[in-house]
Amino acid sequence: MRVLITTPSAWGHLQPMVPLAKALQARGHELRWATGADSSDWLAGVGVPPVSAGIRQQDLLTARSSMLADVRGLPREDIPDVLFARIFGGIAAPAMLHDLAPLVAEWTPDLVIHDAAELAGPIIAAKIGVPSVTKSFGILLPEKRVSSAGDRVADLWRSYGLQPRRFGGCYEHLYLDMAPATLQPTPPDYIPRRQPLRPESHVNVAAEWSEDSSSDWPPGFPAVYLTMGTVFNDPSVLRSTVDSVAKLGVDLLVTVGPRVDPADLGDQPPHVRVERYVPQTSVLKRCRVVVSHAGSGTAFATLSQGLPQLCLPQGADQFLNADAIAQAGAGLSLRPDAASGPAIAGRVDRLLNEPQFRSSAQAIAAEIAQMPDADEVATVLERLP
Repeated sequence: MRVLITTPSAWGHLQPMVPLAKALQARGHELRWATGADSSDWLAGVGVPPVSAGIRQQDLLTARSSMLADVRGLPREDIPDVLFARIFGGIAAPAMLHDLAPLVAEWTPDLVIHDAAELAGPIIAAKIGVPSVTKSFGILLPEKRVSSAGDRVADLWRSYGLQPRRFGGCYEHLYLDMAPATLQPTPPDYIPRRQPLRPESHVNVAAEWSEDSSSDWPPGFPAVYLTMGTVFNDPSVLRSTVDSVAKLGVDLLVTVGPRVDPADLGDQPPHVRVERYVPQTSVLKRCRVVVSHAGSGTAFATLSQGLPQLCLPQGADQFLNADAIAQAGAGLSLRPDAASGPAIAGRVDRLLNEPQFRSSAQAIAAEIAQMPDADEVATVLERLP
């Protein structure tokens, strides 16, 4: 088959697609991966031919920042519903569709796989008459969030001589669901066909990180791993969270991401280590508790290792993940207005010392391990065109 993959140019949307892309390649299929030009080098390193299409990650961040003033009066957890439609439906989809048109004119795919936040893929698939597959990057997005985005792209469908689809064409042929049933027990009836897909981590080893970079870590380090991802890593939030956890006296590893200088967190005591980047697969095998923004990549990788986590959601899909993890007993959650220093420290202490959280997380890890892997799901996709 010829398979076209479309994703936003953002780590949280690129990384979850890699295992499936590599599985399809290994089975002999020809791939093209359309995303922002700033991700082309990374995709080439992964080994999938990149196609520069749509907008860059920085453009996504700039658009989000410019819209925050319009939604400031809304409850924090309601803001993602508005921003998702405006950014991915109103800005990203038209740019992606414009750039995809010349590609499919000379290289016609047999199948389109699009990230759940990328809404040009279903239009292209419908126009050339091939199936489109919606791949989740985490928990199923709320109905109103995707429906609003679908309304935003309705004119794009009409511009191609097509009748607009509900949800912008998402879920029409197949939905690849990364969420274990404990977090999402009953898929809604508007998803006619759902295929579970095990969430797997792709190791993006930075050039400055080698396999023995952790050789100087003392035994048992770290007890706690803290990350706020690559987008919502506000230095002030990181600093206050680090200070809160450090007061417990536990060995703490902090990663700040590409946009924050580790020095911005100031001098730290000997039991706290701050890095720009560490492959999560390295640290999650060693730590006991994870503190994070509850982004899907970190949240699902943590669950896959059976680790309890403290979720400090800031935006996007993080509130969905945090609520589901807390309800499943695999962690605790604090909203931004409740995430004081004592509250954070107290909850990390509970996660370290109350065994029921680890037991619940390990049960979900066992459930994830039983989900079909990328190669199994690739065989399902082969039967679609």
